[in-house]
Amino acid sequence: MEEEGQQQPPTKQQSALDILLNLDMQAADLKAQHKNASNEDIVCANWARSEIQSARSSALATKSIFTHCFIAPWSSASPFRCVYAVAMLFLAIVIQVVVPFIILITRQPIIDLPNGCPNQSSPQTKVIGFALSLYFVFQTLQLCLNKLRGLGFLHSFVDLGFGRSLFIKLGILSQLLGMAGAGGAQYMLFIGNADGAFIVLVLQSLAMTFCLTVDQNLMGHKNGTYTAARVSAVAKDHLLCNGVGIGEDGGSIPQQSFDGIKQMIQGENFILGMISSTGLAWVIALTYCM
Repeated sequence: MEEEGQQQPPTKQQSALDILLNLDMQAADLKAQHKNASNEDIVCANWARSEIQSARSSALATKSIFTHCFIAPWSSASPFRCVYAVAMLFLAIVIQVVVPFIILITRQPIIDLPNGCPNQSSPQTKVIGFALSLYFVFQTLQLCLNKLRGLGFLHSFVDLGFGRSLFIKLGILSQLLGMAGAGGAQYMLFIGNADGAFIVLVLQSLAMTFCLTVDQNLMGHKNGTYTAARVSAVAKDHLLCNGVGIGEDGGSIPQQSFDGIKQMIQGENFILGMISSTGLAWVIALTYCM
C-alpha cells in the first residue's frame, strides 16, 4: 500500500508541436472516414458540423452586396436601404461581369496585333507577367475558398424564400462569370501592353483583381456590420435546413444537413480543380505569348 502523501509521477505535457500534429492526424482521419459513412456515425457527424460552421464563418466574414440583398428588408419601411441595395447590385454586376466581357468582345488591347500570341516581350516582362498571373490565380482560388463557400452555405442551408434566394444564385453566377471574364481580359491586357512600362502590368493586374472583389469593396463598415448581424440571426444551428438543424455535438446529424454539406464540398472541390488546372494552363500560355 502506498504511503499517505506520496507524490504521483508528473504526467508529460504535450508540446505545441505535438498538439499541432494531433490536429493534422484528426483532420486526416475525418477526411478518410466521412466519404463512405452515414450521418449516424459520430466521427462523420462531427466532421459535417465543423464544415458547416466553417462555411457559416465564411458567410459572415466575406460580406458582399449579394449577401446584403439576401437579408435586406425589402419593404416600404426602409426605402433608402432598398435603393442602396439595388444601386450597389447594379454597380457590382457591371464592374464584375460586364466590363471584363466588353474588353473580351471588343478585343481592344490586341486589335492592332497580328495575332493573340506575338511572343515578343523581354525576359523581364515575362517574369513580371508570370508572377502577376500566378497571383491572380491564387486570388481566384481564395475567392472560391471564402466568398463562394459563404454564398454556397447561404444557398444550401438558409431558406428565406425563393425571391431572396435569387440574390445568392445571382452572386454565385456573377463570381464564376467574373473569374472567367477577368482572366480573359487580363490575358488581352498583358499581351497588348507587353512592351509598355512594367507599372502598367501591375496596375492592370490590380484592376482585374478589383473587378473580382468589387461586390465586397462596395460594402462599407456600417453596412457590413449590419449584414453580418442579420446573417448571424438567421443562420443559427437550429434554423439551418428549414429548422432541421445540425444536431448536437457528440451526436448524429440530420440526413438533410449531412447530404447538404457533402454536396456543397463536392461542388467546391470540382470548381477548385477546374480553376487550378485551367489557371496553370492560363499562366503558362500568357507567359509564353507575352
